[in-house]
Amino acid sequence: MKNERIVFWQDIPSPHQAPWIRALAGLVPDADIVSVFQQSGLPQDRIALGWQPPHYGNTRILISPDKSEVDQLIQRNDFNTTHIFSSMLEDSEIYERFQLALSSKARVGVLSEGRDWRGWKGFLRQAYKARREHRFRESVDFVLAMGQVGIQWFERCGFDKDKLFPFCYVVEAPDSQVMGCDDSKSTIQMISVGQLIKRKRFDLLLKALTKVPAQGWELKIVGDGELRYQLEKMAADLGLSDRVVFTGVLNNVQVRTVLAQTDVFFLNSHWDGWGAVVNEALMGGVPVVCSDFCGAADLVRADFNGEIFESGNVDSLATIINKFIERGPLPLAKRDQIRTWSKGIEGPTVARYFLDILKFIDGTDNKRPVPPWNV
Repeated sequence: MKNERIVFWQDIPSPHQAPWIRALAGLVPDADIVSVFQQSGLPQDRIALGWQPPHYGNTRILISPDKSEVDQLIQRNDFNTTHIFSSMLEDSEIYERFQLALSSKARVGVLSEGRDWRGWKGFLRQAYKARREHRFRESVDFVLAMGQVGIQWFERCGFDKDKLFPFCYVVEAPDSQVMGCDDSKSTIQMISVGQLIKRKRFDLLLKALTKVPAQGWELKIVGDGELRYQLEKMAADLGLSDRVVFTGVLNNVQVRTVLAQTDVFFLNSHWDGWGAVVNEALMGGVPVVCSDFCGAADLVRADFNGEIFESGNVDSLATIINKFIERGPLPLAKRDQIRTWSKGIEGPTVARYFLDILKFIDGTDNKRPVPPWNV
């Protein structure tokens, strides 16, 4: 990739993309890796969720570039550039640059989560996207879609499935390997992390816990939000207060420390485009119970590193919780096995997968790349 340029167009720096983009710059040191942001820092609402400023390494950073800088990045006859756009429809300025890139000779890709297509709102959402994007579906060279729910979304919106590649968000690898829980204990430690809002379905998790044995488990709920008081009251009304603890918001280091001491993590969401805390759990050797309408469900392998339940189905979730309670605390050997597997979702591995996608698109390799988490 000598003398080649890869440009990432984003609204804000993303701690869920920086690790693999930084690794990409190390894998292709002769390439010009450019990250373009509309704003330099993280917004306050992300900081309130415990996000930390990401590090992009040896990539070239441009903040809200002017017209001359954009023109230099997007040259009409430039065959040696790849542009990857995130959030190009949510920001009109990025969308204009997206259209400009499509009129050039460069490769153009989209990196995006899917959307929830269920119900009448989902139907309208899908119809809007299909109408808005019909002008460039044929022009885009590839789509890096977050998980199979992302793949399904883009297929529903009319994109050629041959242009769709499953992708994932990436988080920083743990600084050190924590040995984790004492597997001689009889009580399993469970955790769920997220905003306490309707979409995250913490109410579903609490209801499911009324259908499992009253002993042998404890749950931490990490996060805050508009439903916190209601959820705490719900836990009390259901007789769960002695086993369910609401910790409030923790920063990323604290979350990972708590994760390392737990036996199972829950992502209960009705919908999540991805769910990066799933990566953090798996990289800490913690199995994951995940809704089937979350992009990160792609990473979960039944009876190995977790289980998948039917979104919104309290009985489906309760059945899986019972299974974990019966198994008891997570053995250290199993934790090590999951942690070793998670090398497949670290920055360097995902960066190599991205390069394989580019080779496949260019025709220099006719073997369609397989996501490393599926190998």
